[in-house]
Order: sequence, then structure tokens, then C-alpha cells
Amino acid sequence: MHNSSSWHVMVKELYRERIKVLTDLWGNILDNWENMDRNSLLSLVQEVYEKNNIRPFRGFKSTNLYEKELISIFVVGKDGLGLYDDYRPVFDKLLPLEEKFYEVSRAIMEKGAEEAYALAGNDKDVLARALRLIFTEVIFSFSDETKLLQALRVLDSSPNDAIKHTAKSFSRFYTAFKLAESLAEGLIRDKMNYIAMKKAFAISLGIEYPLPKSSYVALISKEVFNVSPKLIRKVLEVSVQP
Repeated sequence: MHNSSSWHVMVKELYRERIKVLTDLWGNILDNWENMDRNSLLSLVQEVYEKNNIRPFRGFKSTNLYEKELISIFVVGKDGLGLYDDYRPVFDKLLPLEEKFYEVSRAIMEKGAEEAYALAGNDKDVLARALRLIFTEVIFSFSDETKLLQALRVLDSSPNDAIKHTAKSFSRFYTAFKLAESLAEGLIRDKMNYIAMKKAFAISLGIEYPLPKSSYVALISKEVFNVSPKLIRKVLEVSVQP
């Protein structure tokens, strides 16, 4: 295992525990990977998250949450711990889909929207997972936010509706996620503040997309960051079930 203390410094407080859990999980994976398959890895991730009260990243959909979290495992293993070159067989065996998403994410940046989409098998879901991979790199401070914004702009400038739609829908998710994150960090304290931040974010992204409704931000605030229903009601003027 590489010394990972250097990147812990940059990681937001909000994600430290999550990254620590994912790092420890890699110790377990490297010890047992020969006897594991993707399903046992999924069960392990779910078990460890539940035990440590960590909630999967999510948007609207609550399906396959732990399967999507394998992107977090991939990113921490590859970028955080630098395991990819030395432990390639482990990745090939347990995280082959994530390797594909990584390839597609690189194609977006290096070859453009159409080639990335072709590499994704003309599948919007694969394209969205590639965006999630870049998103995870950014959230965990392994990549600068400009990388994700650039990827979204590249896809949005495509004449292909499916590609454009994926960019707009992910932009809405990312905006909602960043607003929920700011709420959890105590950076948004009232409605005015919230509206200003939402507008500023849309301007910095620089593409046309449907801005997230308050109910979407409330969902992520509660389900990912465990923000209190009281604060959500005060700032977003939306009620959520406690």
C-alpha cells in the first residue's frame, strides 16, 4: 500500500471517513481478491458502509446504489492508493466495468463526445457512469473541478441528443449535489444564499440545463449527507421525512 497521507490533506472533512473506510476496504480486497467475485465485493461494500453509517452517493434513483459505489472503490484504489499498475489483475477481475468507464472518461477529455459515446457502445448509462467517475475524482480531490465542467461542456456541445441529454441531466445532478454538500458544510444558511449559490454555479458551468428543484437538493442533503430535516426545511422550504 502506498502512503496516502499526502492526499488526505486536501480531502474535504465531509469525505474523510468515507475515504478511510474505502482505503481499509482495499486492504481487505488485496488479501482476499482471489476468492472474491463482483457479487461478493458488492456485499462487502454494503456491509462496510452500513457498519460505518456511510451512505452511497446518489441522485434521484435509488437502484443499484452499491453497484455504482464500485466507482468510488476504483477511484480510491487507482488515484488514492496508486494500486492500478501493481495490482492490475485485481482490477481486471473485480472492477472490469469501472475500467471501461475510466476509458470512456478519458475519451471524453481526449477524443471528444462522439468517440467517447461510440466507445461507450452508444449507451447513455455508460456515458453517465464515465461522468460519475470524473465526478468521484473531483469530490475526493484527486482531480480539479474544471475537469468535470470541461467534460460536461464537451458532451453538451455534441449535436447528438442522447449525448446532450446525458450532459444536461448530469449537470443538474452535480449542481444539486454541490448545493447539498454546501448545506452539509454549513456554507448555505438561508434561502437567499442558496438561490445565489445555485445561480453562480450555473454560470460557472456555462451550459444551458434544467436547474435542480429544491426537492432534489433536499433528497441528496438527507440521503447522502444526513442533513437534519429541520435545516432542510429552513433553507430549502421543503419537508423531508425524518
